[in-house]
Amino acid sequence: MLLKKDRKAIHTTIYFALLLAMAVSLPLSKALMSIVPGFLMFNWLVEGQFKTKFQRLKEKKSILLIISVFFIYLIGLLWTNSMKWGMHDVKIQLPLLILPLVIGTSSQLNYQQVKRIIYTFSAAVTIASLCSIWVFLGLSGKTIQDPREMSLFISHIRFSLLINISIFSMGWYLANSERKQIAEKTILTLAILWLSLFLVILKSVTGWVVFLTVSSIVIFWGIFRIKKMVWRMAMLGTLLALFVVPVTYIAYVIHQFYDIETLPQNIDQEKTSKGNPYSHDMENKQLENGHYIFYFINENELREEWNKKSTINYDSTSVSGYNRYVLMRYLTSKGLRKDAEGLGKLSDTDIRNIENGMTNYRFVNPLSFYNRIYQIVWETDIYRKGGNPSGHSVTQRIEYYKMATQIISENFLFGTGTGGYYESYQEKYDQNKFFQNQQFRQRSHNMFLSYWIDFGVIGLIYICFALFSPIMLERKTKSFLLLIFMLIVLLSFLNEDSLNNHDAISFFAFLYPLYLYSNHEI
Repeated sequence: MLLKKDRKAIHTTIYFALLLAMAVSLPLSKALMSIVPGFLMFNWLVEGQFKTKFQRLKEKKSILLIISVFFIYLIGLLWTNSMKWGMHDVKIQLPLLILPLVIGTSSQLNYQQVKRIIYTFSAAVTIASLCSIWVFLGLSGKTIQDPREMSLFISHIRFSLLINISIFSMGWYLANSERKQIAEKTILTLAILWLSLFLVILKSVTGWVVFLTVSSIVIFWGIFRIKKMVWRMAMLGTLLALFVVPVTYIAYVIHQFYDIETLPQNIDQEKTSKGNPYSHDMENKQLENGHYIFYFINENELREEWNKKSTINYDSTSVSGYNRYVLMRYLTSKGLRKDAEGLGKLSDTDIRNIENGMTNYRFVNPLSFYNRIYQIVWETDIYRKGGNPSGHSVTQRIEYYKMATQIISENFLFGTGTGGYYESYQEKYDQNKFFQNQQFRQRSHNMFLSYWIDFGVIGLIYICFALFSPIMLERKTKSFLLLIFMLIVLLSFLNEDSLNNHDAISFFAFLYPLYLYSNHEI
């Protein structure tokens, strides 16, 4: 029979191995992400020592605060109008019950253990990014139309958050005073540089905003800690550049977009080089690189010429992304008229781009910031002119926020209950002239609004207190890794229903107590 000491050592080893497995699962496997918490709970129960664990629970009231959020979801079932969606949400929140309880009441992890977990997590994020690039380059045989489709294992937005957590965590380990081998420093530096580049390629606006915001705060914090004036001035210059360069570049893209062509006075009399008349949709003012998309169109010429150049029929659509509207946008982006002559000026490369769903010749460079910023400007312009925001990541959020505020006004104090959001949203969507496609009928894309809708203003205030006050209760207000992690989570709250998703609640429920209840040196 195993001695009590040996049994404890076995369970401690299993516990740490499962933490490493959880770190690997976050960017690489939703299935493993679901399985590991169950094994952690099972090991915790079999290990026993409940008297010690209960004592730790009494000493760390913050554990009860965090897991109480799960019970808010349970209580919210009492007044929901959709038990199906309520139970769905409760199931998603399970990691928030299991992981803080297990990690918070188990033996405290030391500095080296946390470091190994974070290194393992960062290595998994890096591997996931390399897998994504492999697919993006077409080496797997799969065609990627949108760089955001590169995230193979989890949502590209959640992946961008994990990338940011990895970058700043590794940056902290690289910069701290701990002695390191040259190999370790080199690997950390290369991983940070690669993930920063990959974040650009991924084209997640959320990822970019988080990176720039956190970088600015870290640099601002560093200015007051560094004594040498030369380094202070260098950091101040970097901080200004992080603000001025993006703003200037965005202003440049907007200026180019609205540098609108001057139309000829006799536009109705204009004809193609073959003598055929053009059609003009004077009511549709959609633009592409300053040119009107629905002006100067002769579809008969386009159809005839396109069918000579491509195996995809002009009037069909293709899984690659082609449709006639893509062709018109691409021609417009080059300042060409939508006729046989304009199409004849396209190269074979242009034809392939159009067949693959590319709407603008400037989108050829996958590393360019221009593409994503331009898309946002284009989406906003379409929306301002009364266009449908469905499927447009930025402008559809505006409609989501509008509907969220309407639902909140009707359920101000106590909300709709757990899962009650679904019926409330469907009612609003049915009244909305957009979003006929069920695919785009989503939540508010703001975690604060989501909590408010589900549990009212009372629930929102309590949950915010329960999630953020543990930092002060555990006296971790000087923990760089924890504060950076929570800053990233907080920023994600503004743009996503972060903790209503399985992958997001899993990384939050795992990394938060990992930082919160570990050695104070981090």
